[in-house]
Amino acid sequence: MAIKLNIVKPTSQVETALRDGYLYKDIGFDLVNRYTDNVELYKNNENTDLKPIYDANAVLNSIKNILTTSPGEKLLNPLFGVDLRDYLFETVSETRAFFLGTDLYNGLTEQEPRITIDRVDVVAAIEEQLYDIDLNISIPSLNINGITLRGILNNDGYTFV
Repeated sequence: MAIKLNIVKPTSQVETALRDGYLYKDIGFDLVNRYTDNVELYKNNENTDLKPIYDANAVLNSIKNILTTSPGEKLLNPLFGVDLRDYLFETVSETRAFFLGTDLYNGLTEQEPRITIDRVDVVAAIEEQLYDIDLNISIPSLNINGITLRGILNNDGYTFV
């Protein structure tokens, strides 16, 4: 016996994505007060603090979570994240930049199957004691190619530029 509940109606964006055969959805945790606009007569706007994000933005949010989480930090999934702690407090060098690029490539390939990594460029800025990182990715299921994510790894951690 199946019970069908029509309590929650999907938005037009969700319906379009489902019709196209894909839908990636995530939650943006910026926790900024947002208001939904209700078109119903005599209904007040609703205060919401979590903003849903879809498709390419959901995938990019996942990549950011992987890069800024160390293994062991996420409860119930201790292998989630890329271990960048080894690179934070050691002297910056070209050799370590090579290994950093390899770790980024392997970690993202294992943990984010929705992307293909086209190129990983890690440049060691020895005088500034930081690594300049460019990730070029594609999302084949969404037919999106050539996304570039720039970041810097220094003593403060990984930050997106």
